[in-house]
Amino acid sequence: MVESEAPTERRKTARNTGSEHPLVGTNETAYTRPSDGEPLRFLMPNIQRMKTKLVLLGESGVGKTSLVRRFVMNEYEDAYLRTVGTRVSKIELVVPHGADVEVHMDMSIFDIMGEKGFRDLVRETYYHGAQALMAVCDLTRKESLDALTDWISAALEVTGDVPLYLVVNKKDLEPQRAISEEEIRRAAEVHRAPYVLTSARTGEFVEDVFNSLAIEMVDRAFRHEEERMAQRSVRDKVLVLLEKRGSIGLKKNQFFDILRGVQFDEIQAELDRLEREGLVTILWYGASDFAVTITPRGAKAVRQGQA
Repeated sequence: MVESEAPTERRKTARNTGSEHPLVGTNETAYTRPSDGEPLRFLMPNIQRMKTKLVLLGESGVGKTSLVRRFVMNEYEDAYLRTVGTRVSKIELVVPHGADVEVHMDMSIFDIMGEKGFRDLVRETYYHGAQALMAVCDLTRKESLDALTDWISAALEVTGDVPLYLVVNKKDLEPQRAISEEEIRRAAEVHRAPYVLTSARTGEFVEDVFNSLAIEMVDRAFRHEEERMAQRSVRDKVLVLLEKRGSIGLKKNQFFDILRGVQFDEIQAELDRLEREGLVTILWYGASDFAVTITPRGAKAVRQGQA
């Protein structure tokens, strides 16, 4: 069962407040909603759009639904809000990136029912396509922290390497605390995740953690695109060089003399890809030396600008 909530009418802007960030284990700075009527501090930004999926996971009663309600609608309900199946909330965020880029993010937040049987039943369906995970436990229940190991493992099997934050909720119940700072720190180290203590009741650090994840999703998307473009650049350079050399081709040492600054593994990986695509031929001399020539198909691709 999937229950959807209408997106909030208020667009939120993730921005640097200059305050000390509550997340431990990350170099991010804090982000929060601007005051009403505050203008965006950009002149004709380069606007890009991005759809993202964030999944909250953890045991029942840790406050996942309350965290989402606090972030999306700035509301809190004292009564226990039991999630049956999965609740999906949507919100639009404006995430600045660099000096002149503004990312308009449509974020879908999946709040998954905290029952083990349900987790095992739906993990392929609800974790698939997630770009970030928020693992939530209850500061007053040690077992809720211990249970996150299975939750996180099940999710990462589906999502692969995505940003993961450990959120210890109910910070307002400090007198009833059942988890020490050291126990939280160790769990965060095991899962290689930054952690933060939040309170859905008071709102403390709730926006910070959601906005920080949004920032990280944007940064990661840009990094992946830059890596893809850099890889494309090496590819183009290799093919253009080989097209100019014709049947003579290039030997291994010539590649590294010409493509200074490019790592050996990167060149080798690109040559292997080009050979699989039928654009180059690699002739090996022994175990470590080789020569490369371009194929007619590769030369045609260069001339047509399709490399």
